[in-house]
Amino acid sequence: MKYPLVPLVNDLTFHVLFFWFCLPFGLLLILLIIWLQHLLNEGKDERPC
Repeated sequence: MKYPLVPLVNDLTFHVLFFWFCLPFGLLLILLIIWLQHLLNEGKDERPC
């Protein structure tokens, strides 16, 4: 099996692949932060001051 003439990962496609690889992890991190803030706000509301 011969390698393709154009490599799959070169200077142009590296940034695109890196973006699509990091995008789900970034979204999960943002959702986790929002969820933790929501839980902290619920805990503060339940305690009478």
